[in-house]
Amino acid sequence: MKDKKYILGVDGGGSKTTAILVALDGSVVAQLQTEATNPQNIGYDISASILVGIIQDICAKASCNIAEIKSLVFGIAGVGRQKDVDALLKAIDLNAHKQKLHLPQIRIETDARIALEAAFASGPGIALISGTGSIAIAKSEDGKILRLGGWGKILGDEGSGYAIALNAIKAAIKSYESRGDKTNLFNLAIEHFACEALEDLIYKIKPENTEIASFAEKVIKAAMEFDHVAHNILFNQANELAELVRVLVNKIHPRKKIPVALMGGLLENENIYSRMVKERVSRSLPQVVIQKPKFPTAFGAAILGLNAFNF
Repeated sequence: MKDKKYILGVDGGGSKTTAILVALDGSVVAQLQTEATNPQNIGYDISASILVGIIQDICAKASCNIAEIKSLVFGIAGVGRQKDVDALLKAIDLNAHKQKLHLPQIRIETDARIALEAAFASGPGIALISGTGSIAIAKSEDGKILRLGGWGKILGDEGSGYAIALNAIKAAIKSYESRGDKTNLFNLAIEHFACEALEDLIYKIKPENTEIASFAEKVIKAAMEFDHVAHNILFNQANELAELVRVLVNKIHPRKKIPVALMGGLLENENIYSRMVKERVSRSLPQVVIQKPKFPTAFGAAILGLNAFNF
């Protein structure tokens, strides 16, 4: 009987992690979803523990052995630099060693990189991603990879859930102090962050609070209810995302229209913000065509695994 061989692809973000186990013909054998694995938010040791647990859990779900997994590709948010990759690999190795597990070869990429593969099935295109954070990543017609953004919530992540939320909270404070236009964002912020008074936001809005970005959903709702302050915040952040695409297009110089996929929690679902971004990109950049991603993001990790090992 021929030995079974599998590829495990993992999409680890700031709010959840999705894993997909595929056979060598690309067919999906098992899937699972669990908690976030961004090591910048939860630490390398915790992230590694969750990732090793995913390997064990998906093997149990598929009734296979870890030895049958020939390639592991993790696309993880927060590992954009080599030192981050090395730190996470070391933590995974230590965790597996403690459990006496022998893991297959592991490749760690950013979540944006695997999203790019998933969106265009390894072909050229631009993936514009906005969720907790934001980034734009492209593959040119000659296979060159370029990226913009992804500098994190303090230095960048324009157009992200975090950026939208923080701008909305600042607008709420200005409204409260009569330094800005009236907006319902004031009441929404008090409710969302469970504050008795607006001053309590000082204790809630800190960089280590991973829930700040979730307020963006309330901002989108306020804009849909004709709150012009919320609407303007979304409009400005949509322009930031469109600018990422514009610069990438200028760097790539495509010979024909290049596809753009809108990805991430804020853009994949139909809402006023995703429509703003879509309209801004389409109207200002005639060289692009917006299309839906061809595969789920986790499958992009599996594609990299299949391509790299060429089974």
